[in-house]
Amino acid sequence: MFKKLPINFIFFGISASLPYFVTGAALSRWLRVEGLDLSDIGLLSLGGLIVAFNFIWSPLINKIRLPWLHNLLGLRRSWLLLSQLFLGISVFFLSTIDPRSEYLGIVLFVLLITFFGSVQDIALDAYRVEYDKFYEAANLASTYVIGWRMGSYLLGGIIFSQETTLDWPTILKIISLIFLVLSSVTLLSKRVAESELNLTSFNQLLEAIKNLLLKKDLILILLFIAFYRISDQILGFMAYPLYTDLGFSGEDLAAKNFGNFIATFFGALFAATIINKFSLQLGLFIGSILILGTNLLFSFLYLYPTFENLILINFADTVAQAFATASFLAYLVSLINRNFTAIQHAIFTSLMLIPGMILRGYSGFLVESFNYYNFFIFCGLVGIPAVLISYFFVRNSEVNIENVLKLSTIALLLIVLLMSLFNIEGAAPVDDKLIHFLIYGAVSFIGLLASRNSSTLFLLVLLIMFGIFIEYLQGLTGLRNYEYMDIIANSLGVFGGFVLYFFTKKYLKKNT
Repeated sequence: MFKKLPINFIFFGISASLPYFVTGAALSRWLRVEGLDLSDIGLLSLGGLIVAFNFIWSPLINKIRLPWLHNLLGLRRSWLLLSQLFLGISVFFLSTIDPRSEYLGIVLFVLLITFFGSVQDIALDAYRVEYDKFYEAANLASTYVIGWRMGSYLLGGIIFSQETTLDWPTILKIISLIFLVLSSVTLLSKRVAESELNLTSFNQLLEAIKNLLLKKDLILILLFIAFYRISDQILGFMAYPLYTDLGFSGEDLAAKNFGNFIATFFGALFAATIINKFSLQLGLFIGSILILGTNLLFSFLYLYPTFENLILINFADTVAQAFATASFLAYLVSLINRNFTAIQHAIFTSLMLIPGMILRGYSGFLVESFNYYNFFIFCGLVGIPAVLISYFFVRNSEVNIENVLKLSTIALLLIVLLMSLFNIEGAAPVDDKLIHFLIYGAVSFIGLLASRNSSTLFLLVLLIMFGIFIEYLQGLTGLRNYEYMDIIANSLGVFGGFVLYFFTKKYLKKNT
């Protein structure tokens, strides 16, 4: 088994995760403990927007040969080593800042860590793509994800477990030393056959963009990349302030991280199995559903902040994240032209991060405006486009009436689920039972039209059970009542949709 896993990419994954851990979980926990406002903490995440410009310097990393290091290590590893060394230095100097009086200093070093982290990502992504000469792309992606989560969770768990004995400046100094240790893996790894063009950096960028413009379904691909991980990105920066406000200790977070580390293996290996046995498209769809579903669990954690819920919810969320990340990385590899590995991967990475980074910057304001509970429901809503596009990929990206109806049904079901869970104060402007009837009637009618070859009875029962399940969830939250009249209205709506479908189908048969 281990012969099929590139062990060095576990360490590369750890190295790649640390800049995000420092500027994310560690920084947000540290600043919240120090008493900074959620809005100030959220705004710091906008420093991640520097990644939006990494396609500008990616051609340089794809072209410029660093003196002496290039002959020793090759193009990819020389840039990788350089970025690791500068990351260690930047994290060290971050540890010397007082966050309560030197907020601008924190901003500066967040920018530097994000920049050198992006340089590391560009070099490492290209190196991973070209490393498939030795290992399968899916195995490389899964192993990389395992390493990434080891850095975020296993190493992060050790760090949080020491929170009561070490202060955060000392912890950051230790992390800076870890970068130096990990740089030795770069020195010991294999050299790959690197694709280099005899073009200037600017011309490389132009050629890489031209190559992307020739891809089929380009707009759909770009939208998918932009939306696939956006809900997780928005949620992530408010997770540790949530844990802090709910009173979880460093030891609690350490236990959570160790559980998350174990969950990473389940998610990453499960993704590799699905992709290899079925299809990459199915893996992407399952990943999008898992991400959306586990986002909602954090609303439950806010209502019921027990240690057991902290562990179980984060375990499920990490399985989803690892599964989705492994699938997504394999998908990106399938899109990239080998002549432009660093540049195109940087463009895709920028597109993936920009929307989430922008919204994440205002996540603190969102939480302060309508509390943690509704914030996590909102994150679920943001994840709907990824579900729809990935399902469209499963359907072979064919534009026809059947696929449009299926996508509409999925969209309606997800919107009904999420809007039913929102904690909205005030009475509805019209009879809410009528609203229930009309909504479930529309879902039933469109769903039956979309599933002409499926059992009508089975679909009707499924929709009725869906309505009952939502009422159960509403009662579970304690924010809304479990109402039998709502269930009756939902069920009548389902039958109303069936009656409309029956007469529509009968009418269409008469006129064909």
